[in-house]
Amino acid sequence: MSSYEFTGKSVKEAISKACAELNLSEDDLDIEVIEESARGFLGIVGHRDARIRVSVKLSSAMVQPEEELPAVSSPTVSQEIVVDERPELTPTEPESESAVEPETPDEEEHPAATPRIVIDEEMVSRTRSTLEGILQRIPVEAEVAASVVEGAIHLDIRGDGSGLLIGKRGQTLDALQFILSKCINKNIPSSRRIEIIVDTENYRQRKRESLRETALKMSLKAKKTLKPVSFNPMPPSERRIVHLILAEDSEVYTKSYGEGPMRRIIVYPRKVGANKRRRR
Repeated sequence: MSSYEFTGKSVKEAISKACAELNLSEDDLDIEVIEESARGFLGIVGHRDARIRVSVKLSSAMVQPEEELPAVSSPTVSQEIVVDERPELTPTEPESESAVEPETPDEEEHPAATPRIVIDEEMVSRTRSTLEGILQRIPVEAEVAASVVEGAIHLDIRGDGSGLLIGKRGQTLDALQFILSKCINKNIPSSRRIEIIVDTENYRQRKRESLRETALKMSLKAKKTLKPVSFNPMPPSERRIVHLILAEDSEVYTKSYGEGPMRRIIVYPRKVGANKRRRR
């Protein structure tokens, strides 16, 4: 009896593919799991699909002897890292200029000023060592330089593999920063947490400059058209930067609406209604 191999992100997905390809139910197949799936560290290194081997049960083959099973090529299992060595720094144009009434911006975009604990050399050293331990597990050969800037611990990763650590639109770098912050602030009250910023190749500064350029362009468009202008969805860290930049412009104001990854910023020209009445 012939056997066939299938792969998928999980064993369940691989079985579903086998059933669809062979046009049989799971009960009609003998299934052998060759390899379980693995996510890999941070989703960027060591990812592995699940792999199964299936054969048609004898009873099922005898019921329909005239049907010839389709030939299925056995896909090979490979491990690959899908990242951008250099992230996109230019945000995309807004999808539309019209927008529904937004919700109140969340606390991550407009955080209240909270007192932070005094950062000493021991805390800086422990934070740097924790990040170095994470990098060793990826693995990436890199050095970490630490400093305290405006009450926050800044960690700069330097090495040949630093491009890998940025990821698409900075997602991998943000994941590293999130994990490190959780580790360091584990036993610290949220009102006294330590702000930690992980950077490499001056990505954070370049991203901020790119967001500033786009924010000013959107502000100018809102004032010129006297209509709200919508950004594409952005993560909280980027929305916070845009809010802070446009807070300096007295002719516009910003709000956010949407949920989760679809949350976005709307730029409103001030006194839109009055301007429209005058134009009439």
